[in-house]
Amino acid sequence: MNELRKDYLLDRWVIIASGRAKRPMDFVSKCAEYPVGSCFFCPGNEKETPPEIGRIERDGKWIVRWFPNKFPATAEEQAAVSSGLLESRAAFGRHEVIVETPLHTQDFEELSAEDMAAVFSVCDGRIKELSTVEGVKYVLVFKNRGRDAGASLAHSHFQVMALSEMPTLVAQEASASALYRKEHGTCPFCDVSAREASSERSIWSDNNAVALAPYASRFPFEAWVMPKRHVRSFGELSPAEQYSFANAVKQVLLALDRMINKPPYNFYLHVSPAGEDLHFHMELCPKLSIQAGFELGSGMNINVVTPEEAARHYKNNL
Repeated sequence: MNELRKDYLLDRWVIIASGRAKRPMDFVSKCAEYPVGSCFFCPGNEKETPPEIGRIERDGKWIVRWFPNKFPATAEEQAAVSSGLLESRAAFGRHEVIVETPLHTQDFEELSAEDMAAVFSVCDGRIKELSTVEGVKYVLVFKNRGRDAGASLAHSHFQVMALSEMPTLVAQEASASALYRKEHGTCPFCDVSAREASSERSIWSDNNAVALAPYASRFPFEAWVMPKRHVRSFGELSPAEQYSFANAVKQVLLALDRMINKPPYNFYLHVSPAGEDLHFHMELCPKLSIQAGFELGSGMNINVVTPEEAARHYKNNL
């Protein structure tokens, strides 16, 4: 039976169309091939990128480096024009790239959990530094893998965007979390992690972190990863907790690759906005379905893989 399911917190509904159910092998959307040519992100081509902001080295060679995006979506100027219903302003902010591996064909999840945690620490550092820029209201870190997921280059990398406007989804999560805390006295994400860690939607967990298929999953094989302890950012975790979080992400991504032969995906980190108490977490959105007329016209997704079935397949591929 098909179901309408509501998000844990948000006023966001999803149709879980179990009547159209698909198995992992029914999805053949492997990452599209990129044209062969010189890669700006590979070692030896460092001069092809904007001047480096920072790097991590090992044995005299870089293993992670970060720098401004050569083609930024945000600008460093601020200006506003308003006229009745029409309002516009310069897309003020910063746009950076973090290249987390020197190896052209290595995916993020193929790093060790320790190295993945180090990359998340770099992300946390960029968030903290960019958040101090006057006019910046939020810093979003995200990763696109594959052309179908919006990655213009094959070499694995993260993007960091400092924004002068609070993203709608983050604002809604923070507001809904505050309301839930006021009504129940607890953090909703803490309650979700405690409830789902032993549910049929659980994918992976240890003493410090949990990975789950959310109850109202918007996309086939959507997964969330969150620390069990209430923190507002990755940097607030202990070293052991940082390892657990990174390892949870690693296990989920590797399982996804085993199920569907390295499909395109997006994931993003939600840290708490300043002055709020949002539980830090990551949301993984595999790019396996197309938003068509219904989704665009209604703002409601149809998901043909139940989260319970998704979790079962994830666990079978850990």
